[in-house]
Amino acid sequence: MPLRAVKAADALLSFGLSHDWTFERDFKKHNPRAAVHCYDHTVTSLTALRYSIGQLLRFSARLKASHLRKAFTWIDYPWFFRGDNIHFRQRIWNDREDNSATVDDAFARLPGGCQIFVKVDIEGGEYRILDDLLRRSTSIVALAIEFHEIDDRPELFNSLIDKIKRDFYIVHIHGNNLGGLAPFHFPISPEITFLNRRFFEQPPSPSALKYPVPELDSPNHPGFPEFKFEF
Repeated sequence: MPLRAVKAADALLSFGLSHDWTFERDFKKHNPRAAVHCYDHTVTSLTALRYSIGQLLRFSARLKASHLRKAFTWIDYPWFFRGDNIHFRQRIWNDREDNSATVDDAFARLPGGCQIFVKVDIEGGEYRILDDLLRRSTSIVALAIEFHEIDDRPELFNSLIDKIKRDFYIVHIHGNNLGGLAPFHFPISPEITFLNRRFFEQPPSPSALKYPVPELDSPNHPGFPEFKFEF
């Protein structure tokens, strides 16, 4: 994530949490003053406990340290989510049905004038809320979005990227190697980070890096090959 955007943010809105809040923890580490508001209707203390038990069983079978660390998720959940780190047990959606919250609801729960870093990983729901997010682009320093199923909706994906690029530049891309490859040779689930144009005095040059960047990126599944990008 771009550190200048992290440090410029007054808050993080994280849409989609599951049982992994390492992104949110790293964000808070680099910007302790920022509020962290997370939205996920599938996560509770009970699901965290069940997840931890499953990880403990995996550790017993495989003796991998990563499983042992994750076995403490049920303890870490109440430890992390306190004070201005808040988990709202709601789905982010384009309406309020079934205890859903809208983008407007999420912004309204933060002080007016906040500059916000937004992370989105909601399993296809991004297509329903992006227009609402982009209407608030002046309040957003950066967007980190995992897109889904672009093999089924390439035109929609491309049109949304064009909309986002009106106010943001792409500063990072990573392909989720669990999602597979579309017929047009692009990851089905790309993770793309966008930085607000106001951070640039002029349009940035194409990146000379080869992606994934070893010291920055890690595979979603360590046993699968990474998708590579060059520009």
